[in-house]
Order: sequence, then C-alpha cells, then structure tokens
Amino acid sequence: MKIVVIGGSGLIGSKVVQKLGAQGHQAVAASPDSGVNTLTGEGLAEVMKGASVVVDVSNSPSWEDTAVLKFFETSTRNLLTNEAAAGVGHHVALSVVGTDRLSKAVTSAPRSLREADLHASPSHPIHHHSRDAVL
Repeated sequence: MKIVVIGGSGLIGSKVVQKLGAQGHQAVAASPDSGVNTLTGEGLAEVMKGASVVVDVSNSPSWEDTAVLKFFETSTRNLLTNEAAAGVGHHVALSVVGTDRLSKAVTSAPRSLREADLHASPSHPIHHHSRDAVL
C-alpha cells in the first residue's frame, strides 16, 4: 500500500517511514527536501497519485504566532484538496493530546484549527494519534 508521510524527513516522520517500510508498505517521505511543499502546494498532486493513506506529521518551520497559524491552516487545506482529487482514502494526523483544553497556547491553537478543518472535510475518514502512539 502506498502511504505518503508529510514531514517524512523529520525526526518523527523518518521513523514513521522506516516502520511502514519494514511492514512492507510503499512509504513515501514527502517534504520540501523531496519537492513537496504543503504551503505552496508544489509536488502534492504528484506525490498523492496512487496513495491510499496520507500521514501528516509536519510542523511549522516558524514559531511566530501568525506564521504557525498560516502554516497549519494553509497546509491542511492544501493536503485535503489534493487528497480528495487523488482519491486518497484516509488521512492520519499527528496531533497534541488535549489541544481543545489548551487553546490559548501558541502552538495548540493552530493545531486545534487544523483538527477542525480535518473534521469538516467530507472526503475521507480522519484519524488522530498522539506522538507517543506513532513512535
């Protein structure tokens, strides 16, 4: 099964790619280093072709409030649009447990927004996992 790992070259993503590959899946590490940019949409249509699942373990490249919000809002919408166009069946998002209770924190508000966007998407089932469940 082809599984695209957004953020697949990062600390967590590289471990996810390795574990999926060890289980016999075609795990594709998608990141700006591999020509996939979730903010601009560059490379998304191509990498989604033939994928059954997208695992999103990406993180904002900046910790500045506005940049973090823009990252999660834009990247999530770009992912969902391209996934729907490619017929991807499942989207798994790495999140922080309890973001709904921590909405005043800088990093949790954008993640809460991402989760709201994911739940509003009618295209396919959404699965959330904490970092510890992935590793």
